[in-house]
Amino acid sequence: MSYIEDYYNGYDEEGRLLSRHGQVEYLTTMKYIRECLAGVSEPKILEVGAGTGRYSVTLAKQGYRMTAVELIAHNLELLRSKLDGSEQLTTIQGNALDLSALPDGAYDLTMLLGPMYHLYTRENKLRALAEAVRVTTPGGYILAAYCMNEPTVIQYIFGQRHLQEVLERN
Repeated sequence: MSYIEDYYNGYDEEGRLLSRHGQVEYLTTMKYIRECLAGVSEPKILEVGAGTGRYSVTLAKQGYRMTAVELIAHNLELLRSKLDGSEQLTTIQGNALDLSALPDGAYDLTMLLGPMYHLYTRENKLRALAEAVRVTTPGGYILAAYCMNEPTVIQYIFGQRHLQEVLERN
């Protein structure tokens, strides 16, 4: 199991998204999504690193044609559990570094709201961005979220009380 799978299998991503801070993140992101989609008739949207579906499910329930790609099977199961079958949402277990299952220039909006946090090498970051560019229609939009990894490490070690475990690994 990869460290990412290990992390998300034991992490309450739903709780983070529904927290006060998560709500601010959600409302801000939705504002930018709406701005990107303004004036696009029948847009096709791709979310790479869809997690538990906070954006993909919401947008699909609003009538948008969505494709959600998620690496972690546990997160994908949670995402799928929120669907009632009426949504135009295709779900794929996949990786931001290889979107070869998706066609070139197919999406008006491509979102990378999670993967960039977990890519540590310059090569992988550029690869994920190149894949996003490839699948996005010319003139379309790519929304990417990225911040320093240090807050995540601090939260894991101190906020989730894993200091002793980390010290014992070294």
